[in-house]
Amino acid sequence: MKSTARRWRVAFVATLVATTAALALVASSATAGSGPKKGLRLAFFSVGGNNTYLLAGMKVARDAAKKYGASIQVFDGKFDGGLQLNQVMGAIAQKSFDGIVLEPNNSQQLCSAVKAAISAKIVIGITNVPACDASYEKPYAGTAIFVGGQGPTAYTQWLTQGFKSDPKGGEFAVLVGPITQGNSVRTKEVLAKVNPKYPKWKQVAFEPTEYQASVALTKTQDILQSHPNLKLLFSNYAGQTPGAISAIKAAGKTNQVKIYDLGGDKTMFNEVKKGTVASTEVYLPYEEQYHAVQAVVAALSDMKSLDGVKVGQFWDLTKDPKLHGLSPFVTKKNISKYTAIGLPEY
Repeated sequence: MKSTARRWRVAFVATLVATTAALALVASSATAGSGPKKGLRLAFFSVGGNNTYLLAGMKVARDAAKKYGASIQVFDGKFDGGLQLNQVMGAIAQKSFDGIVLEPNNSQQLCSAVKAAISAKIVIGITNVPACDASYEKPYAGTAIFVGGQGPTAYTQWLTQGFKSDPKGGEFAVLVGPITQGNSVRTKEVLAKVNPKYPKWKQVAFEPTEYQASVALTKTQDILQSHPNLKLLFSNYAGQTPGAISAIKAAGKTNQVKIYDLGGDKTMFNEVKKGTVASTEVYLPYEEQYHAVQAVVAALSDMKSLDGVKVGQFWDLTKDPKLHGLSPFVTKKNISKYTAIGLPEY
């Protein structure tokens, strides 16, 4: 009897161990097999498509979707808030997409579209310009992510370094994109707070350029004609700055007018090396749209994060790992540190 009982206990333990191992294997297989859903239908609503930064963003959105097994349709908003609003609302009404990445032309213009997407339970991530009344450092409630690197902190640094370049002050001008575009609006708002701290600097122009070098050329020529003593020029996009450089050079004022740029593309890196541009902020269009797609895919897959990108977070591009801990502002003195890590990226 004792021998029989012993054999029974041994058999029971063996069976229990085998069952436990099998369950562990099943659980392990389920975990290993979990991940992003395949076949998701995504849309990327770009604010425009007429410059290298935006074209890079469009390409990246497609690359990210492909990596995670999703399809994606890209829309060009042409810097027209009304057009972009109609594009997004039309997509929501058609129920053609599971998730959206939106680069708003203007926070308020596209607010109703963001709310409509959330109401329709379409996952939406925001890039570049915040949604509705959200602060720059915090995503709008209900959205999957906000990715950006042009917040008030970065703009304050950009303007401050220019004003500090000459304690004597003087006349300065500002070139921005379309006047109602979110980053143009933010430039004006931050300037209104920073400029009073440097009263010796007098603003003589604040001009929209549509982010086009040809327009910047004409606008800068007009500014120099009206204000020949101009000492400082702020340009909030690298794609328009070459026009300003040409106008300043043609007027023989390269050594008189210091240029502080935002965008950090290949052309601006070369101009910084030559000393034509005093400083440029690195933009990261690849990371901007890629991380947004990641967050949207994660949310649609019931995942809290995907490859290091958390759902519901603010991803600050000025602190992106791509910068390796460096400041986003590039000067002639520190440019070698940035080229050593593979920048610029567009």
